[in-house]
Amino acid sequence: MVPSNRQDPPEGLNKAGALAPHTSEQWLRLCDDFANLDGQCALLCELLTHLSRRDTPLEPAGQHGIDMLVSQLREGSRAFKQQLYKMRAD
Repeated sequence: MVPSNRQDPPEGLNKAGALAPHTSEQWLRLCDDFANLDGQCALLCELLTHLSRRDTPLEPAGQHGIDMLVSQLREGSRAFKQQLYKMRAD
């Protein structure tokens, strides 16, 4: 029997060298999640910049809104990190 010189494609790629369907779907979802997280971070930066230039204190409703946004960002960052680790392990 003659040994085969055929090499299997790297994990996550099909024989044509393209991302396998499940991998490309994961990648698209990850990109969407990153874009969302990036937008939320940009909003928080704008809010904090604006607040730092104000002379008047922040009202409770405004503080509550910022607290909610920060909490969402922390959770989004945690979920994004878990997705990255999961894709790395697969």
